[in-house]
Amino acid sequence: MQTAVKGMVQVKSVTYRIVRVHAGRYEVVRLLDDARIGAFSVGAHAQALCDSTAPELIREIARAALQGGRTTWVPRRPASSDSFAKVRV
Repeated sequence: MQTAVKGMVQVKSVTYRIVRVHAGRYEVVRLLDDARIGAFSVGAHAQALCDSTAPELIREIARAALQGGRTTWVPRRPASSDSFAKVRV
């Protein structure tokens, strides 16, 4: 999969670029000096992967990216059709 810039987010007055590197995995790059800050994953086992000593910052950036629609999200299919309550008409 090719990398794709998904957009920018601003956290604590600093702007970050969100780059999709794999399905469900995103890297965070600070625009000021084009430095890679860390990465986060979106999915069943979402996690913040951080190269620096600020995992809280990566979580805030990931939260802003999710809320701002800067990630690609695909709804999961239900495990079975029986998981929904059946309604009689």
